Amino acid sequence: MAATFISKAPLRLTRAAALSSQIVTEIRNRVFDGSLVPGSFLGSENELAKSFGVSRITVRDALRSLSAMGLVKIRQGAGGGARIAESDLDYFADALAVQFQLAGVGVDETLRAQSAIEGTAAEHRNHEDLERLSGALDHARSVAHDPAAFTEASLGFHLAVAEASRNRALIALLRALRFVVWPSENKRATPDVAARVDKTHREIFARIEAGAGARDAMTKHLGGIRLSKQKQHAEAFC
Repeated sequence: MAATFISKAPLRLTRAAALSSQIVTEIRNRVFDGSLVPGSFLGSENELAKSFGVSRITVRDALRSLSAMGLVKIRQGAGGGARIAESDLDYFADALAVQFQLAGVGVDETLRAQSAIEGTAAEHRNHEDLERLSGALDHARSVAHDPAAFTEASLGFHLAVAEASRNRALIALLRALRFVVWPSENKRATPDVAARVDKTHREIFARIEAGAGARDAMTKHLGGIRLSKQKQHAEAFC
């Protein structure tokens, strides 16, 4: 199989930075400029080493970094080699979630971003979105007696709202943000809380269905969650 990448003009590497890092930058730049697309075959380690004029060890290090970034897939053995990976937004969301955690992105910032994301749902939703949202609401109500299950089901509703925005960047962003707002240990939805959340979610759904007022309703709902989280944080240090 002919390599897509090595048919291009080779990169003139310098010693100012690690050679493997320069290879990573070059391949990443070619993805952004559109000269490399999902499925583009880059070549084997040997082919890439010859193209760049470096050792196979240097190429292997670069490919390891590109693989960790989700940019390339590597197939071993005869006929194998590296090629540009297909899109995987779930991988991106998980990686971004880790960066949010390392950067100390908190609940307040997250909920403000979530409000902006979910507020676009009513503008783009279709019949399938409404069915998905209705199903998420019914599922949440069916598990209202189980705090952990209800919390997960409520998250499912919010993710369905984000999906109704029909914006893949926003959907992936909310999938990453969910780890801040719904940490695994936060499963404290009492029956009274579940009933209030169910009522609010159904009001939001009605506005999304009507195509008006959903943004304000979601902003108010998430603002209430933000105040509740702030109160919980304050009480933890009392």
